[in-house]
Amino acid sequence: MSKIKEDLIGYEYEPSEWIEPEAQNMVTELIEYQVYCMPLSELMARVTKQMTDEYYTNSYGDMTKKYKEVFK
Repeated sequence: MSKIKEDLIGYEYEPSEWIEPEAQNMVTELIEYQVYCMPLSELMARVTKQMTDEYYTNSYGDMTKKYKEVFK
């Protein structure tokens, strides 16, 4: 692959500190803590929003298929 394509695609980049395993562990622990301390109503609202967004990104055919699988 040419250097131009590599630069456009992003093969050469400065390593991010977020790739470090310790940073990943910190993020995991922070998420676990936030979920543990979060009220159930807020947790349900966030999950509902995420699921709604996921369903709206699917095609109508995929959504219809899933709907029929659940509500036969």
